[in-house]
Amino acid sequence: MIKHCSAHGFFRGECCECGLPGQLVLDEAKTEQLGRLVAGALRHFPGDLNLAMDSKGWVDLLELSDVIHRRHRWADENLVTALVVSDPKKRYEINNGRIRARYGHSVSVELDHPENELPLLYYGANEEEAERILEVGLKSASQRYVHLSTTPEKAWHVGTFRTSNPKVIQADAASAKAAGVKMMTVSDDIVISESIPPQFLSILPASDIAKQYGIKPDISRQELKPDKSNMQ
Repeated sequence: MIKHCSAHGFFRGECCECGLPGQLVLDEAKTEQLGRLVAGALRHFPGDLNLAMDSKGWVDLLELSDVIHRRHRWADENLVTALVVSDPKKRYEINNGRIRARYGHSVSVELDHPENELPLLYYGANEEEAERILEVGLKSASQRYVHLSTTPEKAWHVGTFRTSNPKVIQADAASAKAAGVKMMTVSDDIVISESIPPQFLSILPASDIAKQYGIKPDISRQELKPDKSNMQ
């Protein structure tokens, strides 16, 4: 649900950070309805909604609001704004009357977020995916960019959506960047990237994840493979 605090603006959940309950703006059902349509419009099918999207993913906020209002009569520009500013994952941004998704696109866009400066990045996968990735590299099957995590812990948790016992692939981001792979920082948790060749990838041992981050993957089921890129 989305609520509004007179002191701090829109927020998600029962109470604002200040402890006040706030005023209800959208219930859970309508928040989900609005979120799905906004995601589709800004990430997947702007053309189907007759929205003009530029190469960097921006569309006119008023035009998007009109499209949404025609499908959900209760929705308007104010509620779209509430959805964006209250989103804890910061999936969207509004600037100068325009709005865009910050990541997650399946349509062709050329985003312009800041360059990633982290030397290592991580990707959570199931065992079959991990073996394939080490062979052919990290490539996005359905999205414009590969989405990576900034820590092994975050990658492991993302991987649990695919399998109960994920593997964590470590990307040598510094070397990949030096070789011309474009990587951009979206948030503290997410970096998006062009395809990453296999020579920059290795499996992070499950014991390292458990030791550093206190999570407990089933180490006995993890096939620990050497980093082939360092064996030459």
